[in-house]
Amino acid sequence: MPEDADNLFDRVPEHIFRPLGAHEHARRNWSLLNHLYNDFFAPEADPPEGEGWTQKRVVASIERFLIRWDEHESNVEELGTPINIRAHDALSSFLDSGWLSIDRVGFTQFVIMRPTVQNLFELLKTFAEQGPEFIGGRVQSVRNNLLQVQADPEKNAAVFQVAAKECSALLRMLNTTRMRVREASEYLRAQESADLFLERFFGDYISSLYIGDYSDLFSRNHPLASRWDIVDMASRVTEEPESREQLRRWYRKNLRCRSTEEADALIENDTARVMALREVDRLLARLKDAVTRANDQALGYLEYKVRSQGNFDTKTDQVINAVVRAADSRPNDKNLALPTGWSQGRLLSEDALKMPNKKPRKRRGAVIQKRRLSPEERARRLVRQIMKGNREVSESRIIQYIDRHVDPGGVLESSSMDVASINDLCILAAFSRLGLIADRTERNARAGIVRPTLFKELNRYIEIELTGERFENEYIEAPVVRIRRRKDGSTNNAN
Repeated sequence: MPEDADNLFDRVPEHIFRPLGAHEHARRNWSLLNHLYNDFFAPEADPPEGEGWTQKRVVASIERFLIRWDEHESNVEELGTPINIRAHDALSSFLDSGWLSIDRVGFTQFVIMRPTVQNLFELLKTFAEQGPEFIGGRVQSVRNNLLQVQADPEKNAAVFQVAAKECSALLRMLNTTRMRVREASEYLRAQESADLFLERFFGDYISSLYIGDYSDLFSRNHPLASRWDIVDMASRVTEEPESREQLRRWYRKNLRCRSTEEADALIENDTARVMALREVDRLLARLKDAVTRANDQALGYLEYKVRSQGNFDTKTDQVINAVVRAADSRPNDKNLALPTGWSQGRLLSEDALKMPNKKPRKRRGAVIQKRRLSPEERARRLVRQIMKGNREVSESRIIQYIDRHVDPGGVLESSSMDVASINDLCILAAFSRLGLIADRTERNARAGIVRPTLFKELNRYIEIELTGERFENEYIEAPVVRIRRRKDGSTNNAN
């Protein structure tokens, strides 16, 4: 079976995870990697005096780490090994697995961490230290980026792609958080001790797992409420001809697009990422359901533990026996006074009874309502959709246009075709580009170069070629293209 071109181990050493997979030293090795990274390879670490860090310097740093680690180490056999030998063994393990490497300058050896390995460690470190996410900051970042693109599409075209990636990351994070809540619910369900359950629920689940601004997520003041403005800005930027052309030029230049169609396809993909914010209500509803179920489960468990009798009778008997033994051990002329956790006085009385609990009224959470467009905004959107539809140049529309001008088996030049609508003018202008593509495809075929065909159905329906002449009408001036319709060409195949 052939290996994938993007296999992970084509970029990193194959045994790089071996130190982290050691059962007895996995946590220590990860902490040691963090220590070495902070000491030598982090951006804020002190730079080396020469070409790099010598093995002696690195071993000394490992020894300092092991001394601190031994304060909590319970492996007696390992503590009997000299600290220098253990430090050399740890360094050899990192060198053999590929986390660290040796770089020779003359006769001196230096310890380095290669850039690819360093990027992998930083990704793992970010994952290990990941805390609660803040959706408001992500949404505000997307909105600010699109405002920059709208203000100056030529200079800020690159920011449009960044905003699209941010939108995808936002939706992916919402879906991932829902799955993390479900995993946490299964983990909490397995806890049998009430004190451990409380520690996990309030220490890990609430403070580290939730979205940082979850309490404000469904309010009208949250930045997520402006997502429809983000969708409208993305539509205007990509549908207006001037800004669309500026985006197209940037995509062709920087993403190495071979044609305008390829650049348009990339723009449409990024636009679809931004438009996916329209589906965020569905993800939020699913997330809210998962969080509500987890909270109900936790509260139900706590209520059960608090109200459950358990071994209460056994504990009561033990207390009574302890009081009796204490009383028997004292002289008869001395009274036994026991400290209690409540006020001295009658133990059973109406004043000592607790008032009944009033069931709190259930609050209804705020619901994010879909934004209703004004008549002017609806009209503008309709006009943009009509403009986009009139300028669409697809295979089906090209064939419909040819059906009105060329009979099966007939030949006609573009200079003889009339223009009855805006779409006819766009198709007539597209014939020049199709002729250039056909001419280039013919030259490539003679040179033995095979490339994907732009319109496969259209090529089975017509033949198109340049004549070398030019024509001009009241709308455009363009090269003359000769179109030959095949006798067996069928409109049904194109549609």
